[in-house]
Amino acid sequence: MMSACSEDIAQMINGGKKEFTATLAAPNKGGTRTVYTEDTQNNKIAVAWKVGDEIALVHNGVKDVVKVKTVNADGSATITGTITVGTNGEAVTAYYPAAAIELNNDKNPVPAAAYTANLLAQDGTLSYIASNLDLRVGESTLAVDGDKATLASSVSLTSNTAIWKLTLQDNAETPAAIKATQVSVIKDGETPETLAGTSTLSTATSTVYLAMPPMSESEATVAIKAATADGTYIYENSGLTLAAGKYYQSTVTMAKAAIDLSKLTADYEAQDGDVLTGTLAGNYKISIADGATVTLDKVTINGENSSDYRWAGITCAGAATIILKDGSTNTVKGFYWDYPGIHPAVGKTLIIKGTGSLTASSNGYGAGIGGGFDVACGNIIIEGGTITATGGSNAAGIGSGFRSNCGAIEISGGTVEATGGENGAGIGSGGGGGDGSNCGAITITAGVTRVKATKGAGAPNSIGAGGYGGTCGTVTIGCTLDTDGNPVGGTTGAISQSPYEYPPIAATAHTLAASVVGDVVDTDGNAYTLDATHVLPSGVTAVAMVAYKSGSNGLAIQLNGSPVEKEWDDAKTYAEGLTVVSGGRWRLPSKADWQNMFVGCAVSGDASAGDTMNPIAGFKAKIAATGITWQSVGYYWSSTEGEGGMGAWSVQVNLGDSKAAAYFDTHSTSSERNVLGCLAF
Repeated sequence: MMSACSEDIAQMINGGKKEFTATLAAPNKGGTRTVYTEDTQNNKIAVAWKVGDEIALVHNGVKDVVKVKTVNADGSATITGTITVGTNGEAVTAYYPAAAIELNNDKNPVPAAAYTANLLAQDGTLSYIASNLDLRVGESTLAVDGDKATLASSVSLTSNTAIWKLTLQDNAETPAAIKATQVSVIKDGETPETLAGTSTLSTATSTVYLAMPPMSESEATVAIKAATADGTYIYENSGLTLAAGKYYQSTVTMAKAAIDLSKLTADYEAQDGDVLTGTLAGNYKISIADGATVTLDKVTINGENSSDYRWAGITCAGAATIILKDGSTNTVKGFYWDYPGIHPAVGKTLIIKGTGSLTASSNGYGAGIGGGFDVACGNIIIEGGTITATGGSNAAGIGSGFRSNCGAIEISGGTVEATGGENGAGIGSGGGGGDGSNCGAITITAGVTRVKATKGAGAPNSIGAGGYGGTCGTVTIGCTLDTDGNPVGGTTGAISQSPYEYPPIAATAHTLAASVVGDVVDTDGNAYTLDATHVLPSGVTAVAMVAYKSGSNGLAIQLNGSPVEKEWDDAKTYAEGLTVVSGGRWRLPSKADWQNMFVGCAVSGDASAGDTMNPIAGFKAKIAATGITWQSVGYYWSSTEGEGGMGAWSVQVNLGDSKAAAYFDTHSTSSERNVLGCLAF
C-alpha cells in the first residue's frame, strides 16, 4: 500500500554579468543550506541559500566555480566570480554544489565519486541528504559582452533525485510501526547499488528518508527491504513513479520476509509474523515463540529418529497460531520417536488455520498433532486448511500419544483426515498403557468442510477414547459454538464406526438387484446404503428397508405403514394397492416373508426359524439405523391363512426387549392389526 505526494525542490538562477554576477532566487524560505525543513502539511521540502555556497558552471568542456555572495531578504542570492571566456549563446549547465560534479576524460560532467558513494551509504535521515546528496542541475546559455557575461535566460536548478519519505508498518489487521535498523531498495532483483543502496540507520526507526534516482511506471518492480530486530520485512511495487526534484511521502505496508529452513545452521524459534519456507536441511529444533503467529509456506520437516534429537517437528513454546498459506503444501514429521509431528504446549492452545495443506506425523509413538510417549500437550483448535494427521503406535492422529494427556480438541473449519496408530483413536486419545492416555472434550462443529477419522487396530473409537485404557471427554459433533466457545446442539457420544466422516455424504442410488440387507428404498425403487457417514440425498424419502436378499431377489419391509389398524381383508387390499415401484411389487408379507426378513437381518445368536423367534437383535438394529422409530410392541398381519381356514397369522414384534423378539399366532380375520406392506423384487 502506498500513498505519495510531491512538490518541486527547485531554485532559480537569473541573468547576471561577467566578472560574474547573477541572482539565484529560491522558491522556499527557511532552514540552512545543510538542513532541509520538511513541510508535511504542504507536502514539500523548504530550502534556502547560504553565503559561500559554490555553484559550478560547465560550458564548452570547462568547469567554472562561482559563489553565493549575499542572501537577500526575499530569499534570493547574489552570486559572483569569474568564468572562462565563452561565446555568445554558448550552452551552460549550472550545478550545485560545485564539488558534486567533475569532468571526465572527455570533458563531460559526471557526478563526483564521493557523491556516488554517498548515495549508496545513506543513513535514512533528511539531514544526511541535505549535506551529502543535494545535487541540483539547470540549463541556460551565455550572453557575452566583452569582459562581462550573463545568462541569456533564467535557469531552474532542480535536484537530480527524488526525496522519498517512508513510514514503515507491518501488515497485521491493526498495523504496527516497523522499527527498522537497515533499509535497502532493490530494482527487480538487481543489486541494491542500482538504486539507493543499503541505508544503515543511526537509530531503529519507522520513518526513513531516501534520495532516489528517478523512475517511471514502465520500469521494473521495486522491492524495499527493512531489517528489524525480529526479522526482515519486504514491500514490492510494480508501478512506481519517482520524478527528479520531487518530494514523496509513502506509508509502506510490509510483509515479514520468509525464513528459509534450508539455510538454517542452528535451532530456530519463529517469532510473531514469521513466514517459514523450504526444506529443513539439518537436524535443528524448530519452535514457535509464545504468542506468535507463524505462516507455513511450502515447509518440509522430516525429522530424524535419533535420541540426539528429542523434539517434535514443530514445538510450540506457548500459545501459537499456525497459518497454512494459500496454495502451499507443508509436511512436518517429528524427530525422536517419543515426539509428535507438531507439539502444542501444555496448558496452552495451538490454532491451525489458513487454506493451504499440512501433513503431520511422528517417527514412532507420537501423534501427528498433539502429544507423544509420556509427552503431554495442550489444546488443539483447527479452523481451516487441509489437514492429514497420522499417529504412531498407541497414538491418536490428532490428540494424545502413548501414556500421555491432551487438552481439548476443537475442529471448526477445513478438511481434516486423522488416522490413529495401534490402539489410537483417529481424533482423541492414544493407547493408555499402565498410566492411561487421556484427552479433553472433542468438538466438531457444523462449519467444517469435512472430517474423516479412522481408528487404529485395537482402538474402540475413531473419535473419542483410544484403546488399552484410554479415556476422553465429551464428544460433540455437528454443533455451533456460543460466544464463550461452548458447543450448542449437535450429537454427543464417541464414534466407534471407522472410518467415520462428517458431515455425512449423500448416499449413491443403486438398483434393488444390487442392494444389500439394511438398504433403504425410495418411492422410485432406488436403493441406498446408509451408515454413520452416508445419508439420503436431499429430497429423497425412504419408504422401505431391504430385509432379505437371495441373489438379485429379495424383500423390503415398509417403514411407515397404514396409520390405522385394519381387518385382514382390508390389510391385503391396502398392501396390494401401494404404488408399484420400479423392479418390484407390493403385497402383504406372508408368514414366511416375515421369518425370512428376521433371518435376513440376523446377527450372531439370533433365532433362525419357528413361531417364536427370540432374539431378533439384527432386525431391531437395522430398523433403528433407518432413523424410523417403530412402536415398542406392535401386532402386524401376514397374508398367510390359519390352518384349516381358521383366521390368519399375525406377528407380534417386540422391540422393547433388549434384543427384541417376534411371536407368531393366528387371529380372527375380523380382528384389527397393524399393516405394513412388503416390496417383493
